[in-house]
Amino acid sequence: MLGEIFLFIVLGLIIRCLLSFFNISPERIDFLRDKTNSFVFYFIIPLICFKTAYTMPFSVSHLKISIVANLTILSCVAISWFIYKKINKVMSLSIQPEVMGSLIICASFGNVLYVGLPILTKLYGEQGMSYAFTYDFLASTPLTWTVGIAICMKYGKAQSFTLKNSIQTLIKIPPIWGMIIGLIVRELIIPVPDILVNFLKDISIFVTYIMLTIVGLSIKAVSPKKLTICSPAIAVKLIVSPLLAYSFGKIIGLPQIPLNSCMIDAGMPSMLLSMIFATAFGTDMRTSIEMIFLTTAIFLVLFSGYFLVF
Repeated sequence: MLGEIFLFIVLGLIIRCLLSFFNISPERIDFLRDKTNSFVFYFIIPLICFKTAYTMPFSVSHLKISIVANLTILSCVAISWFIYKKINKVMSLSIQPEVMGSLIICASFGNVLYVGLPILTKLYGEQGMSYAFTYDFLASTPLTWTVGIAICMKYGKAQSFTLKNSIQTLIKIPPIWGMIIGLIVRELIIPVPDILVNFLKDISIFVTYIMLTIVGLSIKAVSPKKLTICSPAIAVKLIVSPLLAYSFGKIIGLPQIPLNSCMIDAGMPSMLLSMIFATAFGTDMRTSIEMIFLTTAIFLVLFSGYFLVF
C-alpha cells in the first residue's frame, strides 16, 4: 500500500528524467502538469465528490470524530499561520505570500481519503473505513473547500480575498456541486446503479495514481534554504497534528480505536489537492510539490515499521 504511493512518485520522477533526456523543456513539462491538474479539478474531482457524498456512512456515534477532526485542522491552520508570521518578522526571510499560502495549506490538510482510508481499513476493517470517511467527509473535505480556498484566495495570485469573492468562488467550484448533488440523491433515496458507484470508486483510485505520478513529474531539487522554510510546516503536519488529535480526543472521551484513527488521519502527508489549488488559485506550485514529496517520504519512513508489525 505505502509502497504503491512511493512507486508512483518515483515513476513520475523517472518520466521527468526521460522527458529531459529527450530535450523536452522544463516549461513544457510544467505546462503538461498544469493542464492535467486543471482537468482533474474541473471534470474528475466532482465525480469523486458525488460518490463520496452518496456512499458516506454516517451515524451519531461518529460525531465526536468529526469534532476532533475539525478542531485539529483549524488548530493547524492557526499554528502554521502564527509560526510563519513570526518567522517573517523575526528572521526577516520575506516569505512570498503565495509560498506562505501553500505552506499553511500543506501543514493543515492531509491526504485522508486516499492514504488514510486504506490504512484504517487494513488496521480496523469496516469500522476503520467508516472512521476515515467521517474524518474526511465531516471535517477535512468541507474545511478544504471553505477555509482552504479562503487561504488560497488570500495568499494566491489569482485574486485578493474578500467574503464576496469567497462565496462567489465556492458557488462556481464543480466539486462543491458534486457533493451537493450526491447528498441530494442520497437523501431522496434515488437509486444509483452499483456499476456506476463502482466505476466512480475506480476513477478515484486512478486519479490518485495520476496525481502521485504528477508529484514525481514535478519534483525539483529542494534547496537547503527552502528545506529550512518547509521544516516548520512538516513538523506541524506530521507531529503537531496527531498530538492535537490525541489531546482533543482525550478531552471529549473518544474510545481507543476511534482515537487511534483520528491520530493516524491527522498525521497523513500533505493533501494532493494542494497542487490543484496552486493551479486554480495561484499559490506556489513548487512549494506544494515539495511539501507533498517531503511529508510523504517522511510518512513512509515513520509508518514502514508499523506495517511490518501488522
